[in-house]
Amino acid sequence: MDNGYNNKTLKVLIIDDNKDLTEIMCDLIGFLGHKTICSQDGKDGIAMAKEHHPDVIICDIGLPVMDGYEVAQQLRKDDEIKETFLIALSGYAGAEDRKRSREAGFDRHLAKPADISAIERVIAEAAMRIKQTV
Repeated sequence: MDNGYNNKTLKVLIIDDNKDLTEIMCDLIGFLGHKTICSQDGKDGIAMAKEHHPDVIICDIGLPVMDGYEVAQQLRKDDEIKETFLIALSGYAGAEDRKRSREAGFDRHLAKPADISAIERVIAEAAMRIKQTV
């Protein structure tokens, strides 16, 4: 399938505590031609990121135990995965929320519910950034 990213299949980790949403996102992003990994909490998501070294991480902000801001901060401190393209996907989408997500280390912030075209655009942006650094 030609996904418009020079046929580069990206590895995408999705971290969201809503199981149904996580499964749908994994299916949709898989349909776009990418490999998906799913996690339903921040600590597990960080562990999966360290194990799988994804190209992109899509993370909810309102997670139990460790919120998405803390997840982003922890990822940015880890030399092996600190360059991963981070996307916040959250119902928290006001100006202050977007500012906090930038400060925590997210590259982009999408409001829930995000349509697939918006998700596809930011994944394409991540692919272009990865291509430029290779």
